[in-house]
Amino acid sequence: MSMALSNLNCGSSPYHCTLGLFCHSRGGRLLAAEGREAGAITRHWPAIFKQLKINKTTFTPLPSGLLVETTYFDAESDILSPSSDQSYTGLRVREIYRDTSKCYVGQLSHQSQDNRDEACVEWIETLFVLTTTLQPRLNQQMPTSTHRDCDSTAERIWKWINTLFVPNTTAWTRPDHESKASTRRNCEVVTEKITVLFERMLRNGAVTDEWSVTGRHYFARRVRDFVNRNEPCNMVLPAFPCKSPNNAKVGGSRPDMAERIALETLCAFVESVEKIYAPGAIIRIIHDGHLFSSCIGVDDNVVSEYETNLQELCRSMFGSSVDRQAIRFCGLSDLFFSEPDSMQTFNHSWILDPELVNNPIPTRLSETAELARKLVMASCGMNRSHLRKLIGAQDAATLRLYRGMCRFMLQDMEGHVLAGQSTSRKKKMASIVAAEMMARNQAYSNLLELLFPNYIRLSIHGHNNCGPKFGIRLFPRNRVRAIDDIDGRYEPVPVYDFQIPTPWHSSIVKVEGDEIAYLTKASAARQAIAGGRYTGGWVDDGGKGGHFLLRELA
Repeated sequence: MSMALSNLNCGSSPYHCTLGLFCHSRGGRLLAAEGREAGAITRHWPAIFKQLKINKTTFTPLPSGLLVETTYFDAESDILSPSSDQSYTGLRVREIYRDTSKCYVGQLSHQSQDNRDEACVEWIETLFVLTTTLQPRLNQQMPTSTHRDCDSTAERIWKWINTLFVPNTTAWTRPDHESKASTRRNCEVVTEKITVLFERMLRNGAVTDEWSVTGRHYFARRVRDFVNRNEPCNMVLPAFPCKSPNNAKVGGSRPDMAERIALETLCAFVESVEKIYAPGAIIRIIHDGHLFSSCIGVDDNVVSEYETNLQELCRSMFGSSVDRQAIRFCGLSDLFFSEPDSMQTFNHSWILDPELVNNPIPTRLSETAELARKLVMASCGMNRSHLRKLIGAQDAATLRLYRGMCRFMLQDMEGHVLAGQSTSRKKKMASIVAAEMMARNQAYSNLLELLFPNYIRLSIHGHNNCGPKFGIRLFPRNRVRAIDDIDGRYEPVPVYDFQIPTPWHSSIVKVEGDEIAYLTKASAARQAIAGGRYTGGWVDDGGKGGHFLLRELA
């Protein structure tokens, strides 16, 4: 199931106030625009840049010496508040100059309607422009839009801006880097080859798949941006949180053969890309275990140990340090404090609100992980009351996701987390956890959207593949088959055609004589042994990872 629904994503966080991110030259040429209102920013850029020139700009120095430039301007609009005679929407641009790319990187926002600490908002928005991967696009026209919903509030704002300010009539033109025809053709050939590789090796289909309609074009455009710059194709994958706390699903808390095969799948893809495109591809795995650990009853130190073991496993799979750079890892805290400027200017008083994070399951928390969780919600969190209203109003899409999450969490927490509790208490706890998981997941998705706007976004969840996210399979069909029970392992399970289980919620089972491995719950292997038709058990193979090895009795 998809983990993000547009009608869920309402709020007043800095993310929700962000209209888009952009790059521009010193002279005012727009070089890139991303975000939900990228189309509006592109079309109205002359008017926006004019406001940057005629309005007062404040300069805030960072410890590194970088200057954060902030400009406010007002756009009169009675569309936003039709009940009043006149209202003003305050717009804000916050930007820095990046010497490495010789351009400004900025964020366009509207002012929040709630009483947020301005210093906290400034810190968060500065973090966005400091760490976002956005960079100038080369040799291509700017897109008119990156999202379908163009007739939005922000678009209406810009219609008013156009009437209020006389825009610069000089149209935006592409950079003056004219490539040779042969270079352009080669770029298209390479882009197509990488797209085909992704289709064949990673992409996971969906019941309502839109890959061939719009997704393939979107994916290829992202690839082309990197190929144009002769850079690695950068992809980001939030995954590999920690092993499920339910021992009926997994054989232990450490990464095992399931994780190893998943990493081998990703490694095989980047190695295949490198064979046809020298810069290759880089997949950045963003660990999300600390985001959810306090929802599922896993201690933060257990998550940290899993992350460390997984990274060690991945390093052992590559022969050289250069190859090891193809799969990179990033923790939740790294997203906020990888920049020294962010660390040195942060104030803990900004995240004292106890309602930022609800930890429904008692676990041992680390200060660093809890801080990161609070920052995710403070910077990009949705409105929880809005979620409750949607559930109470029986909104079909929200209710479907919520009920599915309730069922999943009830199953995942069965065991030590919910041991000894009544059925009604278990269901109530599962519903509380499900709502918190939905809120955190949406905030996390919002954060990655701003920090990696130009990266190809991969997901282990089901998506319709229209973009910007693309569902992937971590287990090749010719190597691993997802099953429900050992005796029925030769029969296909239709539900797994589109939503295959993950390594951290399952175990690998090998049956002697079978060429293929199986992905299933650990309890399925144990039940097969207990039933007397199989012998064997868990094999802790240090080289290839722990798994169940069974032998079928005659």
